[in-house]
Amino acid sequence: MNISRNLSLLGSAVVISLATPVAPSLAQSGITHASHRAFYEISIGRVDPGSTIVDARGRMVAEWRAACDGWTTTQRLRVSMAPGEGEPIESDVRMTSFERLDGTEYTFDSETKIGGETVEAVQGKAKRPGPGQAGVATYDVPRGTIVEFPSDTVFPFEHTITILEAAERGAPRAFNYYFDGSQPDISPMASNALILGKPRDGADGSENSFGTLSDHPWWPVRLAMFNGRAATSGNEEPEFEMTQILQNNGVVRKFEFDYGAFSLIAALVNIEEFERPKCG
Repeated sequence: MNISRNLSLLGSAVVISLATPVAPSLAQSGITHASHRAFYEISIGRVDPGSTIVDARGRMVAEWRAACDGWTTTQRLRVSMAPGEGEPIESDVRMTSFERLDGTEYTFDSETKIGGETVEAVQGKAKRPGPGQAGVATYDVPRGTIVEFPSDTVFPFEHTITILEAAERGAPRAFNYYFDGSQPDISPMASNALILGKPRDGADGSENSFGTLSDHPWWPVRLAMFNGRAATSGNEEPEFEMTQILQNNGVVRKFEFDYGAFSLIAALVNIEEFERPKCG
């Protein structure tokens, strides 16, 4: 198992939903996304016989903050994973990004540490004329790296908006390309997603005890992420899979990150809403 790649993808998955045809711009979307900070407790989920990981504990904080010209995302993920033999694997993932409302620019900065040592770091900026158009990402770290992405590529906040639009209109499946700056060697990643059924009532489930922010309809969404540079023959194994309980205001009640032989659960334990800025 590639621990560093899986942990980087886990951090990315916090802001991944599914993608559908891109809206004209984030500013024009009719979806209301909550400006909030969410706290999650991480624990082991499924453990198959022969899994190299038998237990896990950790915390995650994910923040979506509205600005007048875009959205800032900040994430922090700390996990201790216990193998069947040997010392626990201590990991720390930090990610920050900013996405302009007009869809023309996206900046990113992330670092993954295992045992205190940096195993992956990326920093850079992606630009394009507008949503639904091809663009290019230029990296400062690793310096000189360039990733070109096609016209049907979405950035993280745009991704979340499009999943909510797809779910609202009852679309059962969606495919697109996704770019958040991580994993430049396989980016933009190909995302294939399923919206699992009709919306559930906000009162359903055990993660609805956080006031008005959690009292919203939700959908289970199953997402598989593939190497975007591999041939699309339909036979590739996904780099990463997850299921999330996504509310219609963008709040995720629960994530389950699937690593094949085991899974990790990130369950919402607290949430705070930010006041939106007063913009001219």
